[in-house]
Amino acid sequence: MRVWPAFLAPMLALLDQGVTYAMVDWACGTQNVTAMNWVHFIFLATAITVTLPAWADAMKYRTATEPNDAGEAGGRVRMMSVVAALSGALSSLVILALWAPTWFLSPCLS
Repeated sequence: MRVWPAFLAPMLALLDQGVTYAMVDWACGTQNVTAMNWVHFIFLATAITVTLPAWADAMKYRTATEPNDAGEAGGRVRMMSVVAALSGALSSLVILALWAPTWFLSPCLS
């Protein structure tokens, strides 16, 4: 099952917030937000990368039901795939939302 890395995507969102928060003093002192943008980009790209296999599995199991199948074994795999894909997608959205203020606000704003 290729979905377990997508469950780590919320940790990527938390790490993104922590790393960029730690960089605020440096960015304010140098007036350079490029490094903060790169940190957000790297965490967003990583979150999307770990989410894509889970999304592909969710789409694969979406159409894999058989007419006489009770869905017992496939249901668990399908549920895990969907939950992992949605968790990764939400985490990617959170990282994007954390990145948005960097575009408009100065790091020296207190």
